[in-house]
Order: sequence, then C-alpha cells, then structure tokens
Amino acid sequence: MSAQLAHTSESIVKNLALTNVVPDGLLAQRAVVLFENSLSRKDLEEAQKAFQQTGIDAVAYFESNRVLAGADPQQAFVRYLNTRNITFIILFTKSSNYSLTFFKFNGKATLFDAGATGWQQSGAVLKELLLTVFRFAVSNQKKQNLLVNDFPETGNTFKYFDGRRNETYTSLVKSFKVAVPSMGNEKDDAQLEQILKEHFPLKYEIVNADLPESELEIKGFKTIIRFVRTSGTIAHELLEYDNSKTGNALASAAIVNNEAQLKTIPANVTVYKFYVKQLEYGNLFLGNKWDADTDWQQALINHLYHMRQQLNY
Repeated sequence: MSAQLAHTSESIVKNLALTNVVPDGLLAQRAVVLFENSLSRKDLEEAQKAFQQTGIDAVAYFESNRVLAGADPQQAFVRYLNTRNITFIILFTKSSNYSLTFFKFNGKATLFDAGATGWQQSGAVLKELLLTVFRFAVSNQKKQNLLVNDFPETGNTFKYFDGRRNETYTSLVKSFKVAVPSMGNEKDDAQLEQILKEHFPLKYEIVNADLPESELEIKGFKTIIRFVRTSGTIAHELLEYDNSKTGNALASAAIVNNEAQLKTIPANVTVYKFYVKQLEYGNLFLGNKWDADTDWQQALINHLYHMRQQLNY
C-alpha cells in the first residue's frame, strides 16, 4: 500500500525507508513543508530561520490536513508542486516530540515511489533538532540555496477542485458503471464491498486506488466515488460550503437503523465526507445534505442512503 493517491503524514512516514542519509540536493533545490496544526506559528518561524541558515529552500508551508485531505486535494497539490518546480517535501510534525522527515517528491500523484528513502530527525526540543539538521546537512553538502525566505510562507493557495460543485446528485450513476477506489487493505475492502452491495444497487466496480482517472475514463467509467478526510471545518471549507455558519459543531444527516437522524459532531473532529465526481469535467456532486461522519463506513452509508432516496433506485 505504498504509493497512494490519498496519503496522511503517518502513511507517508510508514511507507518511506528511513535512513541517516541527507537527501542528495537538499541544499540546492526547492522544498515545501507540510505541517500539522499542533505546531505554532512560532515553531514554523523558528524552523524557517534554521532552514535559511542551513540552505534548505522551503518556499511554502501547507497544513497537511488540507493538502492531504483526500485523493482530489492531493492531486491538486501535486499539480501545484510541479508548477513551482519542487524537489523535496518536508513533513513537520509534533506529538510528544518534534519530527522532521525529508523526502524527494517524484512529480507524480503518489508523491513518492514505492521503496523511496526518507531522512528523519526527531527531538523534544525544536532548537536542538534544527541544530542537528543543520550540522548533518552542511557537513554533507555544499550550500547552494543562498536566497531563502526569512519567514515561513503560509499564504499560498491553489484550487483544490477543477469542476463545478453541485449540492445535488447525478443520475450518471444510474446509467454508467461507477468507479469505487479500493481502500487498500483486505479488511476494509471487504467492508466496502458489503456496504455497496447493501446500499448501492447499481453497476459499480472496485478499482485500484492508484489508477489515474484518465485510465478509468478509457475503461468507460463516467463517475468516481471520492471522499475527503480531515476536520469538519476544513472539509466544509475545501468543499466550499458556507463556513460562516459552522460554529463549534456541524450537524450531519446520519443514517441510524435505516432512518436519517441529525448527529452533531464537533467541528475540529476528523470526519469523512463522500461525494461523486464526474471524471470528464471534474464536477462534484456533494448531495443535498451534509452527511459527513467520524468513520468512513458510516459516512459512506450516509451518502449512499441519501443518494438512493433522491435518485429513486
């Protein structure tokens, strides 16, 4: 399950072969930083200052739970990285320790190739961690990045979705076979199969999650079922819902015992929100209800149930 179209910081680290070797060209080429929201602005500023002294050209900082919120945001992020000629991705995380993981971006939707190496350094004190990175890097490589930003550049944005967004469903799902990306492990795929059998009595096929959408189109698929996985607030924002009404909680139309019930979920909790995407134009069909949920199984059931009600099948 190494090369995925929907990574999280954890899945990236898990699938890299971590080494003690500073990636070749780190002090000569451009990088972006993906940071977790457990990090403060001060942490980011301290990191950027150290990167500047080291010669690591981190040109932009993005919240990982935005750009890695699902297959579509990740693909949009990849297009952005390619237009800015980015060679390295730096994961900046903090749980009990601070951690920095550096790896080479492969220019593709998967972010890195199977078996790719990463260089990771961790520590309880950020200042010391950054000093370690500095020492390793400059003792191994000649500093060629001389013009590095003074401050972390967090203001960059790009468009996450190409097509039009619709708070409706599309009848294309009734006329053509629907692509459903596999979850990447047997247990989840068995559950996926079960949910589709029960709640989606139409033509569909579970497809390899790594298949490019252009290939799915060639195979005759018109639509694909996708999801975003991130906090309710960010999911709302990425999918361009009106966030002024969000508040501290989001009411979701969940299905309990085959009936719709409003379920209140705190806005900062991680949720899954499913939608159907039209492959040719990238149009999104989000449905007429906010139906996100805290596990993907329930979120998918919610979405399929409402779609079936609306499209009458």
